[in-house]
Amino acid sequence: MRTMTNKGHFLGLLLMASSLLNCRSHPLDGFLHQEISTRDADGIKSYAGYKLFRTDVSQTQLPVVDSMDMSPGVEVWSWKHKGRSLDHQYEIDVLTPPDEEKQVRQVFNEYELPYEEVIRDLQVAINNEQGDEIIGFSPKTPHSMTWDKYHSAEDMYDYMSWLEIHYPQLVTIIDIGKSFENRSLLVAKISGHSDSPKPAIWIDGGLHAREWISPATAMFILNRLVEYQWEYEDITGKFDWYIMPLGNPDGYEYTRNHDRLWRKNRAMNPNSQCVGVDLNRNFGYRWRNGGSSVNPCSDIYAGPSAESEPETQAIRDYIMELKDQLKVYVSIHAYSQMWLLPFAGAYGLPENFDDMYEVGKLATDAIRKYDGTDYTLGSVTDLLYIASGGSGDFAYAVAGIPFSYSLELRDLGQYGFILPKEQILPTGIETYEGIRAMAAGVLERLPKYEGNSTSVTEDLPRDSDALTEPPNSLDQDLNEA
Repeated sequence: MRTMTNKGHFLGLLLMASSLLNCRSHPLDGFLHQEISTRDADGIKSYAGYKLFRTDVSQTQLPVVDSMDMSPGVEVWSWKHKGRSLDHQYEIDVLTPPDEEKQVRQVFNEYELPYEEVIRDLQVAINNEQGDEIIGFSPKTPHSMTWDKYHSAEDMYDYMSWLEIHYPQLVTIIDIGKSFENRSLLVAKISGHSDSPKPAIWIDGGLHAREWISPATAMFILNRLVEYQWEYEDITGKFDWYIMPLGNPDGYEYTRNHDRLWRKNRAMNPNSQCVGVDLNRNFGYRWRNGGSSVNPCSDIYAGPSAESEPETQAIRDYIMELKDQLKVYVSIHAYSQMWLLPFAGAYGLPENFDDMYEVGKLATDAIRKYDGTDYTLGSVTDLLYIASGGSGDFAYAVAGIPFSYSLELRDLGQYGFILPKEQILPTGIETYEGIRAMAAGVLERLPKYEGNSTSVTEDLPRDSDALTEPPNSLDQDLNEA
């Protein structure tokens, strides 16, 4: 069981590496997202001088990088398998603050880990991502939504209201609940006139606050389904669509105004100084089965109980209302360019994995055909790691939605979470092409799924090493920092 004592002795953490290999399920488990870090006069956390390094490691070397993740300010942004031909090889991105850079490079060199500097200065990348707005400039649209910048939650909600007003025969905006900070959780229902009930597709974005391209892409899909509904009506018009662009509005606004890399919601945790729960570790199916943390200071804190968060509860309740109609669930995340299938919370595959894979391949092929962007297709545990408590597993195993996907959008790590605003439009277009192809593939297979009857294998192994941190074990260190 680890502690954070002697935090300044970075290299001393490597002494724990061999024991860590068997007691860690996820690279973010040890990351302490301190809210007391350097901030400017406006209270915004600065990432000046932070670098993103990329290294390739074997499975036996994972504890080395794992130990880095326990040092203050160092965070594993991403890790993934390098391909089926390279067994047990991983590509890992490590965010490094200036005062730890020398030690991180020393570890790479000492353990002969090849590495490259992917981002030289994260704050510069953040500034470029957001860009400078031209005062007095008005987009040539009757509303505020554009694809040349990342918009606020207010902008998104205003646009959703605008669609409802101008397309009343097509759009209904539904408030399904309130966030921890009492923001509305809005879903846009797109449904044309029909003499009979239609199958439905659900798409949500923004569960993780820092993944800005996710809500932007969900908004783009909404735009295409409404303002361009005449395109491919033979496919898109066969479904009702439920689009929830921003599942974590509190966290998203916090990233805009305080800390660009914040991940969780903004819930106050009982008996802890640390804020927030990872909403994509908080759903009830196999909650805390691995790849999540019991520590409120962790970026992957699963919450005090399953579905404890108001955002999770609102999504759960509304999806369960729609479960007999929903045939597809899509949750949009970033980054790594992956089209992911269940399961995430345990090793094993769904009974209808082949159907889901075939439809996913139609989607990834459509993306590649459109602009050459490559997406990797497979299950979460095959391509990434155990990540229990996710919405995709809940949608499939609890709600019985037969086609459940989690998308990791652009890019492959050159910018990571800080994707430049110039890539909003191309990302939106290619994702919409993939969604259209997905819808066509599902439509073809619908006769097999007249009633949602997904079968869940209950003998999937439980990860007994999932819970390696005692709750609140880092609070004292946070207070002393």
